[in-house]
Amino acid sequence: MTSPSPRLLPPPPPLTGSAALFLDLDGTLLDIAERPQDVVVAVGLREALARLHARLGGALALVSGRPLAEIDQLSGRIDFAAAGLHGAQLRTPDGRVEQPAAAAAAALEPVRAALAEFVPSWPGVLVEDKHDALAVHYRQAPQAAAAVQTLAGRWARIAGSGFTLQHGLCVVELRPAGNDKGTAVARLMREAPFAGRVPWMIGDDLTDEHAFHRVNALDGISVVVGARRPSAARHALDDPAAVRRWLAEAAGLDLADRAAADLTWIEPDEHDA
Repeated sequence: MTSPSPRLLPPPPPLTGSAALFLDLDGTLLDIAERPQDVVVAVGLREALARLHARLGGALALVSGRPLAEIDQLSGRIDFAAAGLHGAQLRTPDGRVEQPAAAAAAALEPVRAALAEFVPSWPGVLVEDKHDALAVHYRQAPQAAAAVQTLAGRWARIAGSGFTLQHGLCVVELRPAGNDKGTAVARLMREAPFAGRVPWMIGDDLTDEHAFHRVNALDGISVVVGARRPSAARHALDDPAAVRRWLAEAAGLDLADRAAADLTWIEPDEHDA
């Protein structure tokens, strides 16, 4: 189901106790920042996630393009099931971690060298080095979009067949091939406590479409955040603030806590201190 307008997609229904909930981070739970390291976490969000994790018997997973270590730092939890690097890293509910072979990252070294030559010519372009993946952000340099898109194919050829090119909103990324957010959802849905539940996926970017397709195939609930269309999602929420309000309500937070989840902010490092 696709739509040119967010108004043509209904909001998601209230979360049910039979759900298996999959959540993206940036652009979904967190507002987009100029640089990935500049995101902030809303006060109340971690509490909402903790309550939902308990309500769903542990069937809640964070599914992000960030590495697992950053997912944990932002969520404040290391016991959540999670998928990092768009599914290339996976932590199952019992704590087992699956990730790319250490040797794979070496294939990115010549790409790093190529980017080191490219970036100085385009102020505002940012390279996010995730060790096993490389993302080139041009949100702050829209004039570089054509050059990045043109050269992305060359960078992918340099990296070789072990990597695939992933396009997103103002970003292109070289990530390990063979997995995506859809495969991560499918993998976790075979594990207790996810197995036998109805999958729900909430995300905003092109990278979330793999998960939307997988969830739809399982007769689940797919929710796109923001105005990006077309999308396979069958429901929509306007922005991360709307997602946080929806989650706060699902978690049973009172009105004051819901307001905090939407309006009050704290730097993640300060919260962890």
